[in-house]
Amino acid sequence: MLLGVVQIHNADALESRFGTWPSFHDAEILAVRLDSGQGSDGRVRLELDIHLFTADGQLANRRFNVVLHTIATLGFVGVDDVELTEFGPQNVLSDLVLRDRDVAGAPGGRVQVELPSSNGLSGAFSCEDVAVLAVQPYTPGPRSVYE
Repeated sequence: MLLGVVQIHNADALESRFGTWPSFHDAEILAVRLDSGQGSDGRVRLELDIHLFTADGQLANRRFNVVLHTIATLGFVGVDDVELTEFGPQNVLSDLVLRDRDVAGAPGGRVQVELPSSNGLSGAFSCEDVAVLAVQPYTPGPRSVYE
């Protein structure tokens, strides 16, 4: 799937869960994995496990009822220029920004990934490929603000 001009492999797995490409506003990064690629093809990889959800518009205890709790694992291949800061017990995104770094805007170039945050982890990096690696229903635990 092309999101703007950025190709996201297996994006339909995430879209089928939410009916469209989800908003990453208030999504929470639960895990970050980095792989130097030395044990495989030499390409640096970065994976993010992100807790996504949606609100059904119903108020419960004066708060929106949050539903469709999901863990999406996004994979990025050919990663460089990694700058990540402030990882902690809660890492809430204000958005997930994926932009084609090529001036011409043609698909297939490098992708700039930005992780603007409202709390915890924030950062940016570039990569060659973006893919949805897994989409799984999720039950928030007792330490989650979404329990």
